[in-house]
Amino acid sequence: MLNALRESSGSWVVKIFLGLLVLSFAAWGIGDIFRLQPDAAVVTVGDTKVTGYEFLNDFNRQVRRMQRSLGPTFDTQQARQLGMVDQVIQQSVTRALYDQEVAALELTMSDSDIAAWIRQSSTFKNSFGRFDKLRFEQVIAQNGFNEQSYIAASRRDLSREQLFSSITGGTRAPDPVIKAFFQYQQEIRLFEVLSLPYDKVTDFTAPNEADLNAYHEAHKDQFMAPEYRAVSYLTLQPEHLLDETLATEQEVTDAYEARLNEFTTPPSREVEQIVVGEEAAARKIAGRLKDGGGFYAVAQELADMDKATVQLGRMLKTDLPDETADHVFALSDGQIGEPVESGLGWHIFRVQNINEGGRKPLAEVRARLVRDVKLEKAAEAIFELANKVEDELAGGSSIREIAEALNLNHGVIAAVDSRGRGRDDQPVAGLPKAPEFVGEAFTVQPGDEGQLKESRNGGYFLAQVDKIFETALKPIGEVRDEVRKAVVAERRAKAGAAQAGKIAVEARTGKPLTELTRAGFSTFATLRPMTRQQASGDSNLGGELATKLFGLGKGGVVEGPALNGNGHSVVRLVSITRADPKSDEKTLKRLDQYVRSSMTDDIMAQYRAALRQKYNVEINDRIIDALFDELNVRG
Repeated sequence: MLNALRESSGSWVVKIFLGLLVLSFAAWGIGDIFRLQPDAAVVTVGDTKVTGYEFLNDFNRQVRRMQRSLGPTFDTQQARQLGMVDQVIQQSVTRALYDQEVAALELTMSDSDIAAWIRQSSTFKNSFGRFDKLRFEQVIAQNGFNEQSYIAASRRDLSREQLFSSITGGTRAPDPVIKAFFQYQQEIRLFEVLSLPYDKVTDFTAPNEADLNAYHEAHKDQFMAPEYRAVSYLTLQPEHLLDETLATEQEVTDAYEARLNEFTTPPSREVEQIVVGEEAAARKIAGRLKDGGGFYAVAQELADMDKATVQLGRMLKTDLPDETADHVFALSDGQIGEPVESGLGWHIFRVQNINEGGRKPLAEVRARLVRDVKLEKAAEAIFELANKVEDELAGGSSIREIAEALNLNHGVIAAVDSRGRGRDDQPVAGLPKAPEFVGEAFTVQPGDEGQLKESRNGGYFLAQVDKIFETALKPIGEVRDEVRKAVVAERRAKAGAAQAGKIAVEARTGKPLTELTRAGFSTFATLRPMTRQQASGDSNLGGELATKLFGLGKGGVVEGPALNGNGHSVVRLVSITRADPKSDEKTLKRLDQYVRSSMTDDIMAQYRAALRQKYNVEINDRIIDALFDELNVRG
């Protein structure tokens, strides 16, 4: 836990304080849950207990993590459905097992060791690389700790690390295993391939009507029409009210003044600099430049700066340090300035392509501002209109009646599938623009009154399902061409595979693949040398063929479908180049780390199993259920 905090102040940290927990779940009134049993244990391992407070705090942290990925609507109920309660419980059990063993072995860390550990953390260092007490206090406070509780949590984490190190510290990957892995991954083989594209295969029987009907019946899943829905809808969009919304001259002027930054381009220039540490060196560079030396050449010679390092790009005044900004923006186009000092050293600047900036006049952006003002006012009117729609719905009015009474956009979609497409498999014309509309249409059922929904595009919509057309097999008459293509493709593939098999038999007798290649029917190529992984991804080979090929001896021949699915391949292994571990120390080191990590994981898994045998583990499901029951009651 605390290792993550040390690495980044934004990473996950176990927030163990009731205050943060109460804030997180204030709406549910969690503060009252434990008034009768403040120390109720949901997990007990030997003498180590995990209280309801700690469990809910961990669970809340997991929910928040999911909300960052899935959005703020992800809630406790969804988390429970995904099995997060069991996940958090098992994590709590594992930590408790380790803590119990740490206590039994009397492992601990001294205050001085913990202080040194904290001071070494990059998270708590300032821009000068020194420990910053104020930053330390801010970071731990943001994560729900005070100094005492953070030190206590650090002591637990570091004690666990002592335990882990004592178990896995001597883990070493055996050299023969590493070399075997290396050989498996890095061995290079050269292949030649004869490719038979299925679309070139002609020796198959064309399907008749009976064949088509039989295939259609046997492969119903390929020709099913999706579920369609007939939907009536009503929409409210600010754009619909633009024609009847006015924008006064004062409103437009106020909008212009409020958005001046948007219409203003600040002055900028392309800036180059040479930086050195000493004034004498800067003066020497300035002299060389005055004598006609090229800016880039002098920078390279006297400051060891190449062109890319010299060029800062287009800069605003605010992009530059305060000590140099005025100096740079006082230079004329192409001018090289005198040496100037900043906290970073001595600078010689050159500026080019000056843009003095400016402001677009109101007249130039008036049309845009008028529309924006009207849209803003229309959005307010839409909100009031939405309230009227809900009142009409409560009164039993239909979509058509509401739309006609309030002059709203409405319509009927005869058939739409869950992708927003019609029976012609094209996007339905006139579909409401709300991105949530189709999803809502496939949530409500016929007879449901429907609810006015707010869309993230700023409008509202209402969907009512008039009829559901269940998924069904498309008649053969509608899909005859599709069925014919499928049957032909199947027969071509079967014939191509048979032909490839015959070619492979001949190739195994020693006949070269070049002699077995037929113009207009098949092609021959020698592939680039490749490893097992590269062969698995090659369009001519693929996983199944690659597996066979790396089990062959030199000269061996195999055949099989190509990875791209468009044909069959007959492949001969031309040569094998064994991998030399000494030639790729980087890969060898990576494999060593991988094997060692896998071994460590296995050891820790066995150790956890042993601890479960050593210590009695109790999980109080009754208390856990009671916690969530209380949340639901108060929610």
